[in-house]
Amino acid sequence: MHEIKVPKLGTQIEDAEITEWLAKDGEEVNPRQVLAVLETEKSSYNLESDFKGILHIMVEASDEKVKAGALIAVVADSREEFEKIKLQ
Repeated sequence: MHEIKVPKLGTQIEDAEITEWLAKDGEEVNPRQVLAVLETEKSSYNLESDFKGILHIMVEASDEKVKAGALIAVVADSREEFEKIKLQ
């Protein structure tokens, strides 16, 4: 399992808004695939996966800000691992 966190997008930026998930929960994802669009006060940012596996979204897109470093999704290595994660 691999964690997807909100990156620190600059020295002054402490949080971001997830405006849209481009990948769906339970979808297979690949490295360099854009998973979500994050927006800060100054710009928008495409959040890419560093991993291959099954995406489990933990924080839905909304108008709420999410702190840099916050866990927003995980990428499971297998369908079985994904199913276990969803049950937690």
